[in-house]
Amino acid sequence: MSDENNSEKTAEQWFEEGLQAGRIGDNRTSMEAYKKAVELDPDHFRAQFNLGIRYGKIPMNVQAAKCFKEAIRIKPEDAMAHYSLAVVSNLIGETDNAFHHYAEALRINPKFGKAHSNLAMVHYSLKRGLETVHHLLKAVEIFEELGDTRMSDNAKDLIKECCREFKLTEEECKTLPS
Repeated sequence: MSDENNSEKTAEQWFEEGLQAGRIGDNRTSMEAYKKAVELDPDHFRAQFNLGIRYGKIPMNVQAAKCFKEAIRIKPEDAMAHYSLAVVSNLIGETDNAFHHYAEALRINPKFGKAHSNLAMVHYSLKRGLETVHHLLKAVEIFEELGDTRMSDNAKDLIKECCREFKLTEEECKTLPS
């Protein structure tokens, strides 16, 4: 391809090229295409979001966080963008940011089982037993509704372990104090 053909592509065409490269496992080409899409259209939500995903796979989580923040700027009511930012924020040690964005993801989509599950693990890392079990119970409920027995069974096992570790019962963790 000539540079002339490349410069004539639209942001959407670059985005599509990024998708295609990603599907065949070419992370570098995929990222370059997403970057070109974002250069042409800084408000291209899917290019920003997918670039964040690609950075996360490398892992370059600080860069991923920047992309997810931009995706949220463009589309603040996207639960998956908040969830993704929460995941990488936790990985780079920005726990408060992780809590905030898990909470936003759950505000937008209260039935987001993985957000409850991951939020439980952040609480667990801080030895907050009540909150850990509470969010795991929510996750079990949602995973069972979805028919995801593997995730539900995993969360149930974690609940048993956490109740034992923190000397709690499931009943006392069903609701959180205000």
